[in-house]
Amino acid sequence: PWGVINVFLNDYLSEDRGFSVEMATTILMCFSFGNVFGLILGGIGGRHLYHIDNRFPALLAGSMAIMGCFPLWILLNTVDSTTPYWLVALIAFTGGFGSGPTGPIIKATMTNVTLPRARGQAFALFNLFDDFGKGLGPYFVSILITQMDGRLAAFNVGIFGWILCGVANLAIFL
Repeated sequence: PWGVINVFLNDYLSEDRGFSVEMATTILMCFSFGNVFGLILGGIGGRHLYHIDNRFPALLAGSMAIMGCFPLWILLNTVDSTTPYWLVALIAFTGGFGSGPTGPIIKATMTNVTLPRARGQAFALFNLFDDFGKGLGPYFVSILITQMDGRLAAFNVGIFGWILCGVANLAIFL
């Protein structure tokens, strides 16, 4: 999903959905504001849930990742330049909000399940694969675009990655 959002979404909104480049950028800014609030929820909410039961933050991370897919699918499939701006901004904000909590919760979970002497290696591997995914994500999306004869279908498949992420996070609860 980050490959779709960071690399392709601005151009898609301007070229395929009829927004001006400035408006498409503003929509992405609304997404980013939502992401900031999601990060805060992940930190504060994850800590609060951890004090109740150390498995509960995984439920927050998983459910929010899955929830974040739906506003993005709406943004991709139904919103265009005729949609009221406040609604587009709200949809983008909600998608960003859903994408935020997973990051801080996963990092806290890794800290809690990794022995102190192995944390450096664990976080090095985590950062390596996270950065590797950020680099390969746009490449895989571009392959999907050519294989699926268009951006919309490829983007919808790309966003589905958060469903898999959410399910994996929910499985951490078990």
